[in-house]
Amino acid sequence: MGLLKKLLGIGVTAGATVAAVKVTEKVQENNPDGIQDVNGDGKVDAKDYFVEVKKAAAEVYQDAAAAIKEKAPEFSHKAEEAAHDVKETVTNAAETVMEKAPEYAQKAKEAVNSAADTIKDKAPEYAQKAKEAVLGAKDAVVNAFDSKDDGAPKA
Repeated sequence: MGLLKKLLGIGVTAGATVAAVKVTEKVQENNPDGIQDVNGDGKVDAKDYFVEVKKAAAEVYQDAAAAIKEKAPEFSHKAEEAAHDVKETVTNAAETVMEKAPEYAQKAKEAVNSAADTIKDKAPEYAQKAKEAVLGAKDAVVNAFDSKDDGAPKA
């Protein structure tokens, strides 16, 4: 998510930079002799610049909106094609899963049954081995205590 935020941030910054350049160019285009007394107060000041920048920004916005409107059908068509392709791929995958599901379910059932049969067949053998291990451990403990008693001084 961090990379996406950075990319979006870069995109916004780049977009704002391009917009500022476009507005600056439009101000210069609209005022080839420089900013004049636009608001009629008898002097050229920051208010006149704000009026011209606002006017240029509106024009740049209108130009951008017109370009988007012109390109929108093309992008819309491409988006529809992409959505159709995604839908087709998902549908095909779903159909494959539905088609193969009984086969996979049968294989899974066979594997479970095979494992159960193996466990059933081997259970007595495993139980005997476990019993022998427990008895062996018991004998080892008893022998350890018996040999300890043999070496101890008797009263």
